Amino acid sequence: MKIIRDSHFKQLEHFIDEAQYWDLDFKLLGTGGFEGWSKQLVSEKVLFSHARFQRGLDQAGSTPFGYRTFVILGSSCQGFWWRGKQVTQNDLLIFPGNNELHAVSYADFEIFTISVQINHLEQLIDTFGLKKISNNQEVVRMDTATAQGLRKRAITIAKTSGGEVAQLAAYELAEKLVTVAAEARSEKLTRLRQRDRAVDKVVEFIRNTASPSAEMAQLCRIANVSERTLQYAFKERYGIAPNVFIKRWNLNAARQQLLRENSEETTVNNICMQFNFPHQSQFAADYKRLFAELPSETLKRYS
Repeated sequence: MKIIRDSHFKQLEHFIDEAQYWDLDFKLLGTGGFEGWSKQLVSEKVLFSHARFQRGLDQAGSTPFGYRTFVILGSSCQGFWWRGKQVTQNDLLIFPGNNELHAVSYADFEIFTISVQINHLEQLIDTFGLKKISNNQEVVRMDTATAQGLRKRAITIAKTSGGEVAQLAAYELAEKLVTVAAEARSEKLTRLRQRDRAVDKVVEFIRNTASPSAEMAQLCRIANVSERTLQYAFKERYGIAPNVFIKRWNLNAARQQLLRENSEETTVNNICMQFNFPHQSQFAADYKRLFAELPSETLKRYS
């Protein structure tokens, strides 16, 4: 088994660019600048990764194509919002067949992911006489001992230097995960609550709108709920109010534009106006609070 990444990251875009097999679209939501660690190991049949993030993130994208991906929460991760459900350390997560990633993580986020090649997954099911894992099976509630046992196996792999030892341990973990998923009773996702649907409607609007407005009256009409309900729903999922979420979403978009621009051809003020930030000084202050650097520093460093 070969290590293809084992790094400490201070910039979210570096983490995304260097992630192999995964298609990631992350937005930084927690202030103080991004900080994360990631280790990836690969073999012919199994991909393994260990990731830790110190700031809150909106996570979107897709898992490795041609694989079924399982997730074990790390010991420092108390839980996070994943595909419409708040999950905990005793949950085994299974990405659906369409590989869609949609999660909200908080500070001290830590996970281990094990992506099993589809052909190998089917061979394991046939070999052990297990039932097939449904594409709709996404959360398996485990007892504490089982969850701790899987986590211990994952930690062992993460501490290796690759090679045959890591590969054997990864294959054994894959077998265990498939067995647990096939034999356990699936914790089906419950029907979304009104406030969950409200947040989803607003987030869909934000994703499909260039420089979305943070006017609460408009957001409440889109969500078809009261301002109080929408405020509560956003704080429950993201830990911040909807207007703060939109501001940080637009700051992420502005950063991506700064990363693409040349300092000789554009200015911070141009970016500020493009993303509807009325005051450059406030934009710079908000930007630095989120990313731990001034927009002018981003523009200069990446030009």
